[in-house]
Amino acid sequence: DGAPHKVTVARYSLSPELDYVSAPKLVEAAYRRAKVTNDSPYTLLPGPVNLFVSDEFIGATRLELTAPGGKLELYLGVDDRVKVKRELKRREVDKKLIGDRRRITFGYEITLENFLSDEAALTLHDQIPVAGHEAIKVKLDSVDPKPTEQTEMGLLKWELALAGGKKRTVRFDFSVEHPRDMRVIGL
Repeated sequence: DGAPHKVTVARYSLSPELDYVSAPKLVEAAYRRAKVTNDSPYTLLPGPVNLFVSDEFIGATRLELTAPGGKLELYLGVDDRVKVKRELKRREVDKKLIGDRRRITFGYEITLENFLSDEAALTLHDQIPVAGHEAIKVKLDSVDPKPTEQTEMGLLKWELALAGGKKRTVRFDFSVEHPRDMRVIGL
């Protein structure tokens, strides 16, 4: 009849590996993530998809082209049962100049709290500034716990296990050194 129609081609279940992802510098929230392997014989075509847990609609997202055996990640929205808070705990400007250079030290604390009864795996992302000028030096002074990954672009990544009903804290300090007469923005 020339009109579009929806037709079921196949129906199958995928078994996800569920965890959480958070980047509290951008948004103080924990997003639920499902990592899935396409173990069906079908290629998943790109386009919009509705997500269900049993018969409950939990949201919509977009799929990329995924061949059989391919992996995909689906983000299932914010889960309020895992709380994330990022606070600036320290900002100190050294009073004495070292060789006509000024040093500013920053300290951040990220508090993670799991209100679930079960353990939750969480990937935490944060970053320290990257110098855009050779006269500016940025140094990660301390970090607890040690990040799983740290890149030259200042990205920090932790793979953490949060026990059910418990709180955990991640702390890091960094310093920025620059010539006294140079104005530094974006810290």
